[in-house]
Amino acid sequence: MAITITSEFQDALDRINTGENVLITGKAGTGKSTLLRTFLDSVEEKNVLVTAPTGVAALNVGGFTIHKAFGFRPGMYPDDLKSGGKYHASAATAKLLQSVDILVVDEISMVRADLFDMMNLALQRMRKDTRPFGGVQLVLVGDLLQLPPVVTDDESRLFTEHWDSPYFFSAHCYDDVALSNINLTTVWRQSDEEFIEILNQIREGSVSGAALDRLNQQVDADFQAPNDWVTVSSRRKGVDKINRERLDALDTQKFLSVASRSGDTDKTSFSGSDELHYAVGARVMTVINDPLGRFVNGSFGTVLKATDDTITVQLDHNGEVVELSHHVWEIKRPTVTDAGIGSEVIGSVSQFPVILAWAITIHKSQGKTIPKLFINLAGGTATDGQFYVALSRGVSLDNLRFSAPVEPRHIRANNSLVRRIRRDVGPVATTDRITFLSVDGVNFGISDHVARIHAVVMEGSQKVADFGTWINPMSDLGSFGEHHSIPAGGLAMAPTLSDFWPLLLRQAEGSIVVGDNLPMLERAIRHQEKGMDLALGNGYDFSEFSIPLSGSDVIERSHAMAAAHSENPLSIGHGQVVPLASQDTEGAVFIPSWAPHSPMLLDPTHATDSDHAWAAYSGGPTKDLVTEEVIETADLLSAWAVSRGYWTESEVADVRARAAHAGVSNLTLPDVESLKLDIPSLLAPGTRIAFTGRNNLLGAPADDDRLRELCAAKELEYKTAVSRTRCDVLVAHDPASQSRKAQNAREFGKPIISQDDFEDWYNNGPATDSSTAAEPTPVVAETATLPPAPETSTLPATEQEAPEDTFAYTWVTPDEYLTPGTRVSFRGSTYVDGVLLPQGEPLQGLCSMLGIEYKQAVTKTRCDVLVTDAPDATDGKMKMARMHNKPLIRQEDFDAWAKQKLAELDFDDARDAVSDEQEDELPVEAVEPAPLETPAPAVTPEAAAAPEEPDPDTNWVSYEEYVASSAPAQTPVPSQTVMPAAPMSSFASSTGAIATRPKFEKALKRTKQSAIVAAALFVVIIVAGIAGLPVAVGGISLLGSMAAAIVTVVFGIKALVHKMQDA
Repeated sequence: MAITITSEFQDALDRINTGENVLITGKAGTGKSTLLRTFLDSVEEKNVLVTAPTGVAALNVGGFTIHKAFGFRPGMYPDDLKSGGKYHASAATAKLLQSVDILVVDEISMVRADLFDMMNLALQRMRKDTRPFGGVQLVLVGDLLQLPPVVTDDESRLFTEHWDSPYFFSAHCYDDVALSNINLTTVWRQSDEEFIEILNQIREGSVSGAALDRLNQQVDADFQAPNDWVTVSSRRKGVDKINRERLDALDTQKFLSVASRSGDTDKTSFSGSDELHYAVGARVMTVINDPLGRFVNGSFGTVLKATDDTITVQLDHNGEVVELSHHVWEIKRPTVTDAGIGSEVIGSVSQFPVILAWAITIHKSQGKTIPKLFINLAGGTATDGQFYVALSRGVSLDNLRFSAPVEPRHIRANNSLVRRIRRDVGPVATTDRITFLSVDGVNFGISDHVARIHAVVMEGSQKVADFGTWINPMSDLGSFGEHHSIPAGGLAMAPTLSDFWPLLLRQAEGSIVVGDNLPMLERAIRHQEKGMDLALGNGYDFSEFSIPLSGSDVIERSHAMAAAHSENPLSIGHGQVVPLASQDTEGAVFIPSWAPHSPMLLDPTHATDSDHAWAAYSGGPTKDLVTEEVIETADLLSAWAVSRGYWTESEVADVRARAAHAGVSNLTLPDVESLKLDIPSLLAPGTRIAFTGRNNLLGAPADDDRLRELCAAKELEYKTAVSRTRCDVLVAHDPASQSRKAQNAREFGKPIISQDDFEDWYNNGPATDSSTAAEPTPVVAETATLPPAPETSTLPATEQEAPEDTFAYTWVTPDEYLTPGTRVSFRGSTYVDGVLLPQGEPLQGLCSMLGIEYKQAVTKTRCDVLVTDAPDATDGKMKMARMHNKPLIRQEDFDAWAKQKLAELDFDDARDAVSDEQEDELPVEAVEPAPLETPAPAVTPEAAAAPEEPDPDTNWVSYEEYVASSAPAQTPVPSQTVMPAAPMSSFASSTGAIATRPKFEKALKRTKQSAIVAAALFVVIIVAGIAGLPVAVGGISLLGSMAAAIVTVVFGIKALVHKMQDA
């Protein structure tokens, strides 16, 4: 096949031929491998060593693994290559490294930082040359957003201490290499423009609602892949199972070919199967490039004839029939001869050059083209870029199917890489406003949760903002809580990440963000605030500047970044500033009373009245505060504490003292409920008990096995999760925990016992028949006989004797209650027209379109109604609605009402607004698919609607599975529920009046502010004319004055309307 030399290809070849160190990158299907082969075929008079990080990748380019070429052994690190280390290159390896002129590394995204440093040290040492890589020219090839380097859990601490990331560009030698970046942009594999655009979004780890909807039109849970389709999956076991079942289903004779090995070989020596089971009718993929050019590594076909000695295959791509016999893979190691760099044979493997290919792993599919692709999502996606690798094997949307709906959790990319790549093609940064942001939090290994943030905003050399907050991580606190001595309930009044974010975005607006520990923040979004848009533009991680960063906490580290910039301004070239931020979305900050002092200075030109009130509650200025905002801040703090189960007299006193400091002493706060529990009654024999947040329990680590033994010793039944019917009690290290187990316990009305109380009961409580008389640990499980679990929850005696709860919520319908200006809070998962809208800006935007006002929390005076997806829930917002006698709306009723209202809006992009779509969508012309031998089975639209809802009573959901699970489906309304009558109109009118008063005051204030701005700009126009200043000055001022005048009119009308409503 003739190769088209594009201008991109020619530019890359010219740069390589002039001796530049180059990094050839590009999306999947842009011809990186083709360009590499073209270069290797054309190179003359130079010794080229071709390497790759894995055996499969090395075979694909006809090269060697890096470890084999350099003589590295497993377990080696850079220190082993220093004087006295354990690296001792053989004479052959030393001669090879001394002779090489050009080093090619394919699949560079999988090369770890330590390995890149080792290659540099080995070449410097063998060549006695201190230049980077001993003066050898580098040609690095790969898409950085495909498969990442592999780092085990045991090695993660090592990388954290010595490198900023596992990627090769974090190697200590990287900055000295001076790579030229060659980015290939022409996509050859796909011609479907819509598909290409979706791939581009997924490559960067984010996908629009429209793109996700389009992909999910290809979902077919019952799809049985036809014979000429290929299934890809992340799990090898799943792939082997599919191939085995499909082969067994054939009614033809089965054959087995076992690979024959000789000499020095290992399991990565060849790309075939050690044991190849085959038969006539089997689907296979070739794993070599045919010397006659009939097929390539990765061609698919069907077995037509089979014997012990030959396999006859009809190829899919051209219909040609080829007869294959055993192929011999020569196992080589690089060597130097008189003719230059060569290789010597050290072993061989003989086997048929095909593998079974009804299904292949995503890793095995890399670099292949699969015309008819079925992606099995049963195993999820385990690494950054894995879903992109799988999807980009396909050629069109019409010949693509998924086993389950594609969800944001499947679409993962390394944000550090995305930032780099976007900056390379982005605009030059022209602002002198920089936000230095440091984050810290809880690292569970499988997920991160932010618990503390601090920011310093600089304009030139002036510090204009210096503020931070503690964050409720919506999880247990783990070692982070111990390190910071966070008391029980210590973050009960702290905002969530999404509560804080609007305030941060306002302060950072127009700046380039330089962050410390940004990857933690970006990973936290996946678990802590699913669906939240960071909207931080495209900035830098401070580590990219190669400047040491000191400081033991987020305050010291953000100050250190700002100081380093003041002393020697950072070299910020390309980047994207934080975009315009909403002035209407409420934000929050909070420094707990137990925490160390924290600066609280906001840039007043980027802060709202609400922002100033929140800052004043945590040590900020108290001048010119708006009383209503100070009161609302107290309402929210109390609502959060109540909903998290930790509203005590101490919290009441704390809120009152902060409000008094801000100038308000007359507050109406919720009553304090008794937290005292009858623990002996709750922990009666047979009670089913779960635990959350424990690091140690009763003086020793508490894994599942030990917890099971401890419970058995007291005749309790250990449960790994909290469900509605199969768990009775939760023991929490912090009773105010927002872990998934704790949230479930509150939703299902399960009592939460503190770990301290549980340990006191365990050590001093009543004895049981089990052998527990001596020390509680260790426990001998054999002595305890665990009774069978009861079929239904056996309530403790105290609950059985409690008086019947006769409280009934007031249920209303949206049509009768949601009038313009109604203030609405939302509980649980809010869906509109099938789109999940997260708390915060997405719901705020929807409410704005519908003419209602979004509220974060259910408070006494600032919220009128609660929309809930679980009528029977007893957790936070439901408790607040009950406490303040707020009416409720069922989520499904709100969904129907919102869809009707949106349909009535005179906007063509109403659906995009519901999806919180932020980008412009260009129309895409339909592409006619090429005729295919096997038509793609039709996709039933209903199949893509939603994943199957898990049984809420099933007690098997682990934390890992929960964070990887899909958005929960709406809770159905129980059939026996009777909707109470709607509230009286007098109640509705009174709440409407309450709603309009603060809205009138805000609108009036903004009218005055806008009028002042308009007048000031008009004065500037006059002065500019008198002083003879350039016309541009007057023109800009005129435009600004006109805009301010329009804003004045708008807010004036709003104020008048609200005033009339109030009257």
